[in-house]
Amino acid sequence: MINTDVLILGAGPAGLSASYFLRGRRIVIVEREEQAGGLMRTDYYNDSYFDKTGHLLHLRTDELKRLIEVELGVPLIKIERNSKIFIHSVFTEYPFQVNLYGLPREIVARCLRDFIKTRMGRRKKRYRTFKDFIYNEFGEGIAEEFLIPYNTKIWTLMPEEMSAGFCEKYIPVPSIDEVINGALGIIKKDIGYNASFYYPERGGIESIIKGFLNHIKANILYRTKPVRINLKNRLVYLSDNTVFHFNHLISTIPLKVFIGLIEDAPQNIMREAERLSNTSVCYFNVIAKRSTYSIPHWVYLPEKEIPFYRIGSYSAFSRGLTREDYNTFYVEYSYRPGTEFDAINLERRIPPLLKRMGFILHESDVVDIRQFSIEYAYVIFDKYYKTATSKIFDYLRRQRVFSIGRYGRWEYSAMQDAILDGKSAAESIINLEKRKR
Repeated sequence: MINTDVLILGAGPAGLSASYFLRGRRIVIVEREEQAGGLMRTDYYNDSYFDKTGHLLHLRTDELKRLIEVELGVPLIKIERNSKIFIHSVFTEYPFQVNLYGLPREIVARCLRDFIKTRMGRRKKRYRTFKDFIYNEFGEGIAEEFLIPYNTKIWTLMPEEMSAGFCEKYIPVPSIDEVINGALGIIKKDIGYNASFYYPERGGIESIIKGFLNHIKANILYRTKPVRINLKNRLVYLSDNTVFHFNHLISTIPLKVFIGLIEDAPQNIMREAERLSNTSVCYFNVIAKRSTYSIPHWVYLPEKEIPFYRIGSYSAFSRGLTREDYNTFYVEYSYRPGTEFDAINLERRIPPLLKRMGFILHESDVVDIRQFSIEYAYVIFDKYYKTATSKIFDYLRRQRVFSIGRYGRWEYSAMQDAILDGKSAAESIINLEKRKR
């Protein structure tokens, strides 16, 4: 048995951030992959860099920006969002609800009429389901043209099966004047949490992970994973047959997996963890001959006949991510774990879709397509979510265990939130130690 002060499960952004802010302690990080980063890794092939789909930084504080640029030594570029919606064979600006201009006139009229009617008769209330939120805040037109079909695609279930609590931060509700202006072509792009974002100047999103690795001295055990955890005795059993005794435990692995490893977890907590749901994502990295110089950062695809929910472009974030004569894309398809889909058929549909959208001139312009998957992609906020997570985190707090990051906290959040989670866990451990002295 090996003693360590802090044991961290997972070498993604949350785990590495916690290690960074706990410098000077005995820290061991357990990572099942052969390299650190989690979903913040960047692949390189065919003279091109590919992140694990679009990973962008929405930095809310100067402190966080300073951490990345000054302390970690990763230069960032600020980018104003250029995102579109492809619907009825035309592009409109995002967000849909304030950019109706360019759609067929009867659709614009319906969306406007329904939105105004809804807003005039609206009473502020707490919504039980995501569907209630959409219809009561936006009206039937905007709901049925975009919000319902798009969100059904990405979350893989109907909005009436989802709770409303998560959505208000990510789906901005505009004023009547803003919707009318958007219908007349007065474009408003600065709505929403991602109106602007930051991205590394070079090397893809993994450059931030490399920045952390250059500044921490933790012992990272690669190609190793926990197989059993006993919280009463503060022990973690690893796949390489080693056993660690810890003073503090930080987990960044998916919450439902983490709870399943705890052999002394109460049965009611195990049952709540089994109720947690998520989507998986199959995505395709695409290299195509550069036939246009105007590519959006990403495009939302709400229409049912298109199986993908979004197409993004790495090369639109930074031209330094590929050759001058290439454009690079990621094409995303969401599905429920355990369900089957035809990946070969999905791949075949990509070149004609890119041509239809004007991103290539000929289907033969596609140089390379490679398929990848993300097992844990989006956490599903269904009717079980709030009760299950509340009980689980109450239990973990009593055990003095930190479960952090997007999947450790089982939430819909971004990379900077994972970094801040790591910092917060480190500060909590430091404060616990101070109180013991």
